[in-house]
Amino acid sequence: MESESTSSSPQLSAKPSDAEAPKPIASQNNNSAQNTSKTPASTISSWAKTLNFPQPVAPGQQGSTVGDAGTSSFSRFASGLGLSFTSKASAANDRAGGNSPTTQSGVFESITKGLIDTSLNAVKAVQVKARHAVSQNKRRYQEGGFDLDMTYITENIIAMGFPAGDMSSGFFGYVEGFYRNHMEEVIKFFETHHQGKYKVYNLCSERLYDASLFGGKVASFPFDDHNCPPIHLIKLFCLSAYSWLKEDILNVVVVHCKAGMARTGLMICSLLLFLKFFPTAEECINYYNQKRCIDGKALILPSQIRYVKYFERILTQFGGEAPPGRRCMLRGFRFHKCSSWIRPSITISSHSGILFSTKKHPKTKDLMPEDFWIRTQRKGIMVFALPGEPGLTELAGDFKIYFHDHQGDFYCWLNTSMMENRLILDVSELDGFDKRKLPSPGFKVEIVMVDYDGSVPVKSKADGASKGKDLRQGNISSSSEGTKANLNKNKVSGGQNRGDDVFSDSEGEDGTPSSTRSQTRASQTAAAGVDSSSQKEQIANLTHNTEQLSLRNSDTKNGANENKSVTVERAAIPNLGSSDIKAIAADASVFSFGDDEDYESE
Repeated sequence: MESESTSSSPQLSAKPSDAEAPKPIASQNNNSAQNTSKTPASTISSWAKTLNFPQPVAPGQQGSTVGDAGTSSFSRFASGLGLSFTSKASAANDRAGGNSPTTQSGVFESITKGLIDTSLNAVKAVQVKARHAVSQNKRRYQEGGFDLDMTYITENIIAMGFPAGDMSSGFFGYVEGFYRNHMEEVIKFFETHHQGKYKVYNLCSERLYDASLFGGKVASFPFDDHNCPPIHLIKLFCLSAYSWLKEDILNVVVVHCKAGMARTGLMICSLLLFLKFFPTAEECINYYNQKRCIDGKALILPSQIRYVKYFERILTQFGGEAPPGRRCMLRGFRFHKCSSWIRPSITISSHSGILFSTKKHPKTKDLMPEDFWIRTQRKGIMVFALPGEPGLTELAGDFKIYFHDHQGDFYCWLNTSMMENRLILDVSELDGFDKRKLPSPGFKVEIVMVDYDGSVPVKSKADGASKGKDLRQGNISSSSEGTKANLNKNKVSGGQNRGDDVFSDSEGEDGTPSSTRSQTRASQTAAAGVDSSSQKEQIANLTHNTEQLSLRNSDTKNGANENKSVTVERAAIPNLGSSDIKAIAADASVFSFGDDEDYESE
């Protein structure tokens, strides 16, 4: 019996405990104030343990539940906005069945990341389209995940666009990284395919970058866009590239300008000639054009093509050494089959700067272009020169002639050592002429030069001009005074007018002016007068006087008088100003550049 009672006691004690378990909860509902102090710590609800503020005594159980619910709602709201709310109450409530703020934040982050990725993909797509639009007809390298404005001309010669996107190339160079080759991608390409075996040649005069980005393997041979380099620079480039290529059979030469097409083509075609890939400049140009561009139009600027052909002549005719610049005097220009809308102003320059400009020269700066272009008696021929001067400017080596015209500018680069004194260029040999607004079929530009040593012709003319000034002021010798008196007398008496007015600016070329040239100077001096009523009388009088001087020159018995007559005849040519040049142009006179007849080139 004891054993049974003993064994049954645990069961009996267990029943009350089972029945008494909900008792504190029931009493808590009836009298929470009395039972709170008696409630063991183990029976405190889990949410009460997580509160950061003191637990309310009465009647706070239900109120705290409401407060916790409010806090949990705020936590959800804050997490939905991407804010971090780290209260333990919200964490406990979420463990009880609510959504985790980490989950909410993760959803927001995934949405944000998706939007960013979408935006980046859209920007990248626009960037790719921009790069393809800028590269236009050029072939692009699109292999191995690369998409670059780059072409292998040969296995060891690469042409590419400017590597932009780095601040070392300036702000504009940095911005150009959006639509040109990006520096980082270019470096990645060469480090992947030609690590340690590449050398970059920058031809841009307007863009530079930090050479250390390419490991210091950068050489610069700069010249301006749409222009030609100094002719000796081509040889220096070829020597540098050849020296790098022969060091290792795996070495590559990377050539770029801004677009990686025209200037790059000039240098690469010259290098192909230097390396004897092809025997002629024409073959090198055709090969490069087909390799670099889809439509075969890479190197198309006439002057740049002309300089590749110059380099071919240097290699074949001059033993590979560029000749020194031949010294010349540019006399002027003729326009053949010239339409009425072609009346440009002119700028002549070299790599050192501007040599001559009609907009700045004292005789032409106040005139409109149509006022200083001289019309000849032959239809369609226009002439420009400076009467009373030996020429426009002295030239030696490379020079550029730029014609500024409201219908569209055109220009050309030439070299005095590689051309004759007379050169005629048609429209296919003039840069930019194809972009003019109005067509001019058959138009040609004739460039006239003479050999010049800088001393004899100019001094002779200067002496004549100074003596002419003395003649007009009365400060002359007795023999010259007698000759002047005869001239004045003949002016009063008059003479016979000649039918053809010929202006020649050729004195000093052969040392002894002919009677025809004397008549030319005298007639044109008369034509320079602005007053049309007295123009014919002046032409007749001065022509008659010049004929007398010419006859006096032919008299071999009076050698001293001959010299005096020549001096007076030269002095009779005034230093014509802008108004005189305008009068000559309006008179439809022929400017012969020293020819006995106007140069027949048609």
